[in-house]
Amino acid sequence: MANILVPFDFSPNAIAALEQAFYIADGKGLNVEVLHILNFKAAHDYPKEWNIDPHHVDLGAIHTRLSELVFDKMEACCGGRNKLEVTTLVKESVMINGGIINHMLLERSDIIIMGTHGATNAMERFWGSNTATMINHALFPVMAVPPHWNPVRFKELIAAVNLKELATLASQIIKWADWLHAEAEVVTMTSLPSTDQEELDKAIQEYPGIKAHLVEKKNDLPMWKNLVQFTAERKEAALLMFVHERTVLEKLFNYSITSKVADGIRIPLLALPTKHK
Repeated sequence: MANILVPFDFSPNAIAALEQAFYIADGKGLNVEVLHILNFKAAHDYPKEWNIDPHHVDLGAIHTRLSELVFDKMEACCGGRNKLEVTTLVKESVMINGGIINHMLLERSDIIIMGTHGATNAMERFWGSNTATMINHALFPVMAVPPHWNPVRFKELIAAVNLKELATLASQIIKWADWLHAEAEVVTMTSLPSTDQEELDKAIQEYPGIKAHLVEKKNDLPMWKNLVQFTAERKEAALLMFVHERTVLEKLFNYSITSKVADGIRIPLLALPTKHK
């Protein structure tokens, strides 16, 4: 079982996610599996210089290209092939997300780390990009790495949590901060900071290892934009949010805050599943 599963499509965003996975795993005894899902659409997206016939793809040749790129990136990131335990795999699946979910159910990795392109058109905003769809399924922990992110060793894990849920979620926040070797910081967006401060202090009184503070919400902006703006300059941090699985109707009429954050955020977003409503 790999600790970290990295779905990989050879795009620049996938490379950023791969490099971030290496930074997380390096020195922590974690191993990384890099999974490429092959289907007809993926074969059409390969670089033209590869001269790939989408109707007759050589899986062995694709796996060779995957392994060469992955181990070159690992050496550049971590200074040698022997520092990390890394495996590569190519699997065929009609649907990208279906292939990732099936593999995750079999292997039970701790987390999926994926690059995100954001939602680029109306259909993707309804059905979701590959990464947003994985987040909305709320089956596994998913870290979404945004475009143009420069991978780092995280110093902070910023958890955006509703005050009413904080006491029940604090142990999970500490667990994942420890997993990332980062400091836990809880932020709660509020329009009434003076009223909510007492409730915040009460919610974390049993967790002295967590820094917690209220952030006054800019009421002219939706909640997800407040979070994007608040975290925009935190260059050594990831944002943690908890998410429920959403039905098709919920996606249609109430696109989740977490998905919107995943589309617009400038730092990695760690989405953790909670029990379904």
